[in-house]
Amino acid sequence: MISLEEWTTIRYLKAQGLGTRKIARQLGISRNKVRRAMGWDRQPQYQREPRSNSSLEPLRDAIKKMLLEKHFIGSRIIEELRPLGYKGSKTAFYDYLAKIKAVEGKTKACIRYETAPGQQAQFDWSPYTVLIGSSLTKIIIFRFILGFSRHKCHFVCLNESQFSAFEGIEHGLWKCEGSPKELVVDNAGVFVHKAAPAHFEWNQRFLEFCGHYSMKPIACRVGNPRAKGKVERPFFYLEQHFIKGNSFDSFEDLCSRLSRFEEEWDLQIHQTTRERPIDRFELEKAHLTPLPPNRFISSKELFRHVSWDGMVSFGSSRYSVPSDYDGKNVWVRTSQGRYIEIYNQQGNLIDRHALSQKKGATVMKEEHYEKLKKNGFRTRIVMEKAFLEKFPDQKDFLEKLYAQQKLNPLFHLRPVVELANLYPREVMLKVFELSHQYNTFSCHFIRGLLEKEAPTEAAPEPRAGTLWSFPAIQVNADLSAYQKLMEVKS
Repeated sequence: MISLEEWTTIRYLKAQGLGTRKIARQLGISRNKVRRAMGWDRQPQYQREPRSNSSLEPLRDAIKKMLLEKHFIGSRIIEELRPLGYKGSKTAFYDYLAKIKAVEGKTKACIRYETAPGQQAQFDWSPYTVLIGSSLTKIIIFRFILGFSRHKCHFVCLNESQFSAFEGIEHGLWKCEGSPKELVVDNAGVFVHKAAPAHFEWNQRFLEFCGHYSMKPIACRVGNPRAKGKVERPFFYLEQHFIKGNSFDSFEDLCSRLSRFEEEWDLQIHQTTRERPIDRFELEKAHLTPLPPNRFISSKELFRHVSWDGMVSFGSSRYSVPSDYDGKNVWVRTSQGRYIEIYNQQGNLIDRHALSQKKGATVMKEEHYEKLKKNGFRTRIVMEKAFLEKFPDQKDFLEKLYAQQKLNPLFHLRPVVELANLYPREVMLKVFELSHQYNTFSCHFIRGLLEKEAPTEAAPEPRAGTLWSFPAIQVNADLSAYQKLMEVKS
């Protein structure tokens, strides 16, 4: 029997010029049911009691518990019913579930709006707490879904900033190899500056983003998330079938498994369209707007100048850049709340690093300095590495040297590294200890102590052609000032 609500909705849609097939598709009912409703001049006066289902009636209490207490969606409930002995069809189950929802007041009327291929995409996100390794981690899963095909693209982040939202949309656009004419979003601050209908105002950066990809932004009404139900509804399915009961070895494992889950999901028949999203996507792809040559750079606040030693600063840490970009300007942005990406002025990705979790860290890749090594150029970061390879327990010495020699730390570090190649390790450790004792960190102090402790004529000659061979060090200073220090030490 057709309910009054259904009858009213069907007649309204028919008056708007929609055909029987389209009405049935939008409302998720059969075409015969639509035809019956159109044959009635007056609203239905009564409803018959639902007919019982012999295989489902014994499971009614279990179904109600999963629906009302555990808030499982239909597909999860039917999975749980199979071990309990249910062997019937999905159609019979969903008919039975609909009757339970009607009795329990769980049914909400709505109208599904279908869009033409390439017309619209919807975007939203949802937070989850998952077990990654041995730690509970809060993640954000962004979803980009094409309206016609229901082709879905997911993107995992560790935060929900504007940068991350833009990145989530970009991930969907570039994976789909084109952009829709319209993008439906909610009224979050990353998109909307003022949400009040009388004083609505878009976030200007978001408008620039949409303009870059030739999309018209559309904001759903405040308090009406069902306006973008195509992207909202699948979050329940994702939570029930992917998040619940799963753990992940690493962040990369999570992303990889989500990608496989997404691909398998696209191969399933969609409940509304009655077709596979992957098949409809092949049709929709041809109607998408071609993408621009480059991605959108999130913010000009992330403009950076590459230092002379091939590093850029981000947060409180420094990250290496290929040596070709020394002294040049680049763009920097975060990715997934986990990585830092570096772009050239043309918007092309240069490289990426894992974001350092330690303040004041220096993160480098050896390959960024290969060209410099071949040319014999010594950078601060390379000198640091050479020093710490010999003296891994002397990080404190480096930090104090940098603190005292702020204007030109490399001027002092370079001779110390060379001296470490000339003198025995135990001698170097002795003078480092004296540097800490007298709080003096300079190449002059170190060189003077070494001359007194172990004269250079007794030291081995540097090997010719080695990476760290420097011109011989000429010491002309009066070392008598260090006599007392050596006597105290001895």
